[in-house]
Amino acid sequence: MKKVAALCGSFRHGSYNQALLDAAIERAPDGLVIEQVDIRGFPFFSQDLEAEPPTAIRAAKASIQTADCVLLVSPEYDYGVPGYLKNAVDWLGRPFGDRTLVGRPMALLGASSGYMGTIRGQLHWRQSWYFFRAPVFSEAELTVSYAADAFDQEGRLVSETYIANLDHYLATLLDWLQRDCSPPR
Repeated sequence: MKKVAALCGSFRHGSYNQALLDAAIERAPDGLVIEQVDIRGFPFFSQDLEAEPPTAIRAAKASIQTADCVLLVSPEYDYGVPGYLKNAVDWLGRPFGDRTLVGRPMALLGASSGYMGTIRGQLHWRQSWYFFRAPVFSEAELTVSYAADAFDQEGRLVSETYIANLDHYLATLLDWLQRDCSPPR
């Protein structure tokens, strides 16, 4: 069984990225479990607090440290990454020398109301993850464009194309984790 620790980069009510993560959790193939890590209680990062991080951060680190991969489900803001999720990654990678993210494989998903999906934000995350000296899943990509058309009013993924793409993405991710990746323990 491969465990994926997932972080959602949007906490707005009706978030397409949360809906996409919910669909990924629901559609995970046998052999893959996706668990959302709660980052809502993270304060703004402060180096003054990193030696004794708040309880929410310690709990998130513990969950990630038992995972085979980190999945970032991220919107794209102004051609980049959302500050909310970047703040969480900053906390999870600190203090310097913390091993939570170092060497830990990372995968990306994202949904956007625009036509480009979240491709530019995903490229930003790929570059940023280089700091952690960890592999980034690249064998399949998924960005949901025009997300309002892909999800229904209850936030369920209803686009047959994106459902098929998500199933392919998750199956390929599982294969990659079984074949190529062994995160630090």
